[in-house]
Amino acid sequence: MLRFFTSIIFIFLFFSKNNSQIVKDSLEIKNKYGIRVGVDISKQIRMLTEEYNGVSLYGDLKIKERLFIVSEFGRDTKKINNNNLNSEFSGNYIKAGINYNLYNNLPGLNNEIYIGFRFAVSEFNSQISQYNIYNKDQFWIQESISESLIYKNLSANWFELIIGINSELVNNFFMGISLRLNRMLNQKKPENFTNLYIPGFNKVTENNNFGTGITYTLIYQIPIVKK
Repeated sequence: MLRFFTSIIFIFLFFSKNNSQIVKDSLEIKNKYGIRVGVDISKQIRMLTEEYNGVSLYGDLKIKERLFIVSEFGRDTKKINNNNLNSEFSGNYIKAGINYNLYNNLPGLNNEIYIGFRFAVSEFNSQISQYNIYNKDQFWIQESISESLIYKNLSANWFELIIGINSELVNNFFMGISLRLNRMLNQKKPENFTNLYIPGFNKVTENNNFGTGITYTLIYQIPIVKK
């Protein structure tokens, strides 16, 4: 994944260099400020390869030359089916934070190599339809229980550290990719069970509060102010 992400950065820099020649030939250069809205298409890719359904919307507002206020809203439904468990986790999440652009654009360009921070909150439900009772004595066959267990009003919150890029493909249209390191802060677990998946956080493992994620985002900028 790291090699792929590095290749994307080199491609980004190559196109930025070519775009800079166009900018130099321009008689008047204006920097755009405005609201940007987008969608995370990595969700649709996952829907092709997993028992998963989801959508994530993105929005940001440029408040200074290098600083953006960012929010993300989404919904996930994830099924986990294996030899020991049949379950489904579904719910909504919201993330809010900032991006800071480290890339030194030439005048008129709007590309980004950024670091970011998000605080995230998720509310979700889980449903267990079949599970095996764990038995340390492997001599006996594990008993399989077919019973519908529904746990509602579960919640979690965490923060994310992000490194990413956004490149302006054509006027006001951007494509972005980001890598994320998540750190769980708190989670409400159901009685006699645990959260194997949290919408927005992704997979949860026992005794490990960290997770990772990757996004591919298509973004459109609504220009409000030009300076």
